[in-house]
Amino acid sequence: MGKKIIKEIRNIVSTILDIIYPPSNRCIICNSEDFIGICPYCKSKIKRVENQDDILSYGYYGGILKELILAFKYDKNFTAGNVISELLLNLIYENNIEFDEICYVPMSKSSVKQRGFNQCEVIAKNLSKSLDIPVNDSLIKIKDTREQKSLSKEERYKNIKGAFKIKENNIENKRILLVDDVVTTGATLLECKKILKNCDIEEITILTIAKSHI
Repeated sequence: MGKKIIKEIRNIVSTILDIIYPPSNRCIICNSEDFIGICPYCKSKIKRVENQDDILSYGYYGGILKELILAFKYDKNFTAGNVISELLLNLIYENNIEFDEICYVPMSKSSVKQRGFNQCEVIAKNLSKSLDIPVNDSLIKIKDTREQKSLSKEERYKNIKGAFKIKENNIENKRILLVDDVVTTGATLLECKKILKNCDIEEITILTIAKSHI
């Protein structure tokens, strides 16, 4: 089946789901009426990051942005996921980022089974739909690791080492956008970047919705 037909089918399915399960006409943060997703006031309360390193983030992990991320990851609030994706889309446009394919930080099979979905994969697919740029799922996680948020900076690097691999090198000579939700020490993203660089890709841009600190 051609990519164009698959895309059309996905658009039809998305439209049907919106009809069956219409999104709430209220801000999911403050409950104000006549807003789908998040209202301008709540969006304005997000503290933006002044990006000066290799990892670009939309805002700091706290307040409204933290509420959105937790609602998406743990409450399966996909409206929050859509808002997060739109914020990342804004970040891409603000920085004039150009890329050929989208990768995301993978989860192990057991973690996906436990949660039911990989939030980074959903974000990547939302961006793919908006930008008409394909998602590449060659980066996979091959071992279970301890949850990073419970570890110190040094422990995070040791914990994630050797956790990823490329199942199929089909990204050679391409510009890659690597997507994650929250960056703290950057241990996970740097490990993913190291694996991707072994594939002789042209360029890697790392994007996260939030920046946190230990």
